Formats: sequence, C-alpha cells, structure tokens
Amino acid sequence: MTATDHVDAHTFDELAREAVSKLDDYSDVEAMLVSFTLVRAANRIQQDLETSVHRPAGITWAAFRVLFAVSVVGPITPAHLAHLSSVSAASISSVLNTLERNKLVKRVPSPEDGRSVVVMLTASGRRAVEELLVRNNAREVAWVEALTASERKTLTKLLHKLLVHHPAEPPKPGKRVVASPKRQTKAA
Repeated sequence: MTATDHVDAHTFDELAREAVSKLDDYSDVEAMLVSFTLVRAANRIQQDLETSVHRPAGITWAAFRVLFAVSVVGPITPAHLAHLSSVSAASISSVLNTLERNKLVKRVPSPEDGRSVVVMLTASGRRAVEELLVRNNAREVAWVEALTASERKTLTKLLHKLLVHHPAEPPKPGKRVVASPKRQTKAA
C-alpha cells in the first residue's frame, strides 16, 4: 500500500483543483472540474459496461455502439455510422469486418449510389442488440440509482446542453509542450 492509496474521488478532485489553481495562466478551475469529472465518470461507466456486459458477450464497446446505431437509424453508410457511433473513420472498417464475420451486420450496395455501401443488421445482429440493450440497461440502472429522478432529469438536460454546444475553435497553439523525438537522417 502506498501513501496515495487513501486518495478517493473527492480528495482527487480537491487535489486537482489545487494543482490547477496554482497555474499562472489558468483562470477557470470550475470549467476544468466539470470537464475532468465528466470524462472520468463517462470513462468509468464505459469501462464497466464493456467489462460486465459487452466483453462477456464477445464484442467490444465500439462494436456495441455500431450495432446500436444501425438498429436505431437503419441502413447507413460506414462514414455516417462512424460519426454517429463515435468510432473513428479509421476504425469503422475494422469494427464492421469483425461484425460482418460474426454475421451481425451485412454491407449491401447503396440504393442511392451504386459505388458505395450501406450497413444493415442481420437477424442475428438485431437479436444481439436487443439482448445487449437489456443487459446494458440493467448496468445503467445500477449506475444512476445514486441519483433521484429529479437529478437524473437535470443531469440529462445539462449533458444534452453540452452535446449541442459548439465552442469556437481554439487559437492555434504556440510552442509544443511535449517535443517529438528528432529524426536522425544519414547523409548520402
């Protein structure tokens, strides 16, 4: 056991607040804490859902998000699917290959553009999504049971407000904080 093993979530927040407030150019500790806490909570819930629901069922969290998105919107292009399911465009092909190999989705020619494809659920994919949604929701219920009904509504409303907000582009950064290793070239 180390000296820091006693640090719980609340203490960690206080230590983070103190550390950030000491920075010369930092002006909004509360904004940092909102983002920091939101990301930590989301990561913890996502990790729990993946380890307790999705991995035991043989799929990844990314695969579940893709299956769920297709089940909600119907046939969809891989690019649009990547956006809706928060899977990078680079990863969507790999996720779809795995889901197709497991016969949970199929890619068919697009009715609007014969040069592209749309992704659809198979019957097995639809059954898998339904079963996973039930298991997933049981874990979601366990996570939010710490909140009252009113708190759930307020939190959902506030999170939606953040989701639809589009902050202005940040200014171009100055110097790099972390320098990349220099590449060494050999003279010819």
